[in-house]
Amino acid sequence: MKTSFQRITTEDGLELHGLLYEPDEGSKTVVAHVPGMAGNFYENKFLDSLAKTLTKNGIAFSPFNNRGNSYITTFTKKVNDKIDCVKVGSAYEKFEDCLKDIKAHIDFLENQGFSNIHLCGHSLGTPKIVYYLGKSQDKRIKSLILLSPSDMLGLARGNKQRFEEEIAEARKLVKEGRGSNLLSREVWDEYPISASTYLNFFDDYSETGVLNFHKPDDKFKVFSSIPQPIFAVMGRKDDVLIVPIEKIMEMIKKNARSSQKCEYEILGDSAHNYMGFEQQLADTVLRWTRNL
Repeated sequence: MKTSFQRITTEDGLELHGLLYEPDEGSKTVVAHVPGMAGNFYENKFLDSLAKTLTKNGIAFSPFNNRGNSYITTFTKKVNDKIDCVKVGSAYEKFEDCLKDIKAHIDFLENQGFSNIHLCGHSLGTPKIVYYLGKSQDKRIKSLILLSPSDMLGLARGNKQRFEEEIAEARKLVKEGRGSNLLSREVWDEYPISASTYLNFFDDYSETGVLNFHKPDDKFKVFSSIPQPIFAVMGRKDDVLIVPIEKIMEMIKKNARSSQKCEYEILGDSAHNYMGFEQQLADTVLRWTRNL
């Protein structure tokens, strides 16, 4: 396995970092990976298993950061030959910017000679890749792989009183021109978030609502427009389940109306980050990519 650190630049000049794992014999097939909220290309141990298993079987693997990396991150940005630093991270990102980040990743892989690209996302990475493919209809993508698909709006609304308090504070700050201020309480007691980003992610108009498992009658408009094969994986002990796992998988199958093929796998009692199930996950992803 050959491993190289890579830098790519988005269309708006932001520099992103990631890795490219390649089989020693070379390959035209690659799995591109988008991490979850505040995630990165190295933290989750299942990434190691994916890299080793895929490359051992002739498939490259490429996990990359996006502008939602970590809570608050300083990025290098180049515009018109001027280099500057900008503060983003999950506290300040805008969901729609995933279009720029993922496109830069796919462009990079195409330029590396890959012609068979599978787009994979974990947690928040799943609505991002669904949104990207639904909006772009990028024909370079061979399939979509959803690891722990997450309903961001449903999760935010799980505690109704808390959600109403948080969104009221966010709206007040934005109205006062203080949208860059962090809310007084972290989302899910874990993620610091600015008022503007909170509204961008969780208000009724939010574009993150592409996997609304909390709404049984939702039409899944963006998701249902994707023609590529779709594969979803979850475990029964996933701590972001907001409805029974069987219901989630049923909704995915039902709403993949344009997809050539849609399958799912329930990976036993694995949790959201597949701790202890890393190899089983890697084997599952390998089977999917091999069978297409």
